[in-house]
Amino acid sequence: MSDGFQNANQPSNGTESTDSPESADSLVEHFFRHEHANLVSVLSRVFGLARLELIEETVQAAMLQAMNSWKQNGLPKNPAAWIHRVAKNRILDELRREEVFRRAMAEVVVPSESPEQLVDHWLEEAELPDSLLRMIFVCCHPVLDRQSQIALTLKVLCGFGVHEIARGLLLNPENVKKRIQRAKQKLARESIAIELPAASELQERLSAVHDTLYLMFNEGYSTSRGSDPIRDDLCEESARLCHLLCNSELGSRTSFALLALMLYHGSRLESRKDEDGETVLLEDQDRAKWDRNLILIADRWMQRAGLPESRFHLEAAIAMLHCRAQSVEATDWNAIVSLYDRLLELHASPVYRLNRAIALAQRGDEAEAMRELSWLDQSNQIRESFLLDCAIAKVHELAGEKTAAVDRLLLALSRDVADHERELIKRKIAAL
Repeated sequence: MSDGFQNANQPSNGTESTDSPESADSLVEHFFRHEHANLVSVLSRVFGLARLELIEETVQAAMLQAMNSWKQNGLPKNPAAWIHRVAKNRILDELRREEVFRRAMAEVVVPSESPEQLVDHWLEEAELPDSLLRMIFVCCHPVLDRQSQIALTLKVLCGFGVHEIARGLLLNPENVKKRIQRAKQKLARESIAIELPAASELQERLSAVHDTLYLMFNEGYSTSRGSDPIRDDLCEESARLCHLLCNSELGSRTSFALLALMLYHGSRLESRKDEDGETVLLEDQDRAKWDRNLILIADRWMQRAGLPESRFHLEAAIAMLHCRAQSVEATDWNAIVSLYDRLLELHASPVYRLNRAIALAQRGDEAEAMRELSWLDQSNQIRESFLLDCAIAKVHELAGEKTAAVDRLLLALSRDVADHERELIKRKIAAL
């Protein structure tokens, strides 16, 4: 498992893993992504969100300078400190060239310290999480819509380029660029402070952070468009940020449950694709490939999550039951049906209802499952979704009705389906 999930190996102390990434390329990518987040968070905290564009350009320039210098002269003794120093000097030089320098200095959060001292202080390892957390809450600020929150989080805190974000979220690059620009302008226009939320607004702000991180993870776990079924990097970055949140005083039991959920799913990422990069369904996955260490870590976060019960608690519990089962047949489907019942009490999602129906069929109640799916089929909620067609096909298959299953899968192919999902449906039809 790559480093993004290995960060979650330390639920108690919050320090990052020092395990080596799988390759030199991934080491470089890992290093620059994380230093990008560190620098942008700290420099924005010192010089303000109004200069976020300039700060990002400065950090990028420092990264390029580092790569060129290190290729010629070799790695410095402390690469992170080297980049910190270069980026800090660059931003100060840029500001000194502007007439706004004096005003910028006057706006520094703690006037008794110089900007250089503040940057150095907040870039210290023990201080970095505070700046990163502040930036998470800024990126997920309620003045921004959800897509903008995700795009800005990926840009500022994950170091993704516009084209990477566009590919990850399957949006047009120009659309992503404009969305991020508008988000930055809005934060500056609204004079949003880089502060942690007050206790009175923590719950609402934390809920937005949870939802953003989970949407990021889900988009990586099963992309909604395109040919690549999984974006590991999206999954890893969302888990890394959630881990950071969980190790702060702001992390709640719901945060712990969300991290456990991500780790349970993350433990199965490698088995979700075959050698050709095609999606492998849960029932066909090689369970020997599941990351047992990650499952144990998820168990520990789940224990810390305890109660109260949120949708993330319940979804994590379902993921846990799948991870513990030796096979599809040995899965505790009764417990999973009960957990979906409780989820539906919290939120009447048609997706939860669809998943509950499949669990019903898996435990042998195909007739009840089909009644549930027929109700969904007659409602307007997900009638046009290929997911409903596939669920109905699965229940037919479990009932031994292969012809009916194939017919429904053929109907699914007529829907709006991602390329990798289309290939999966075709393979399923061939297998039946």
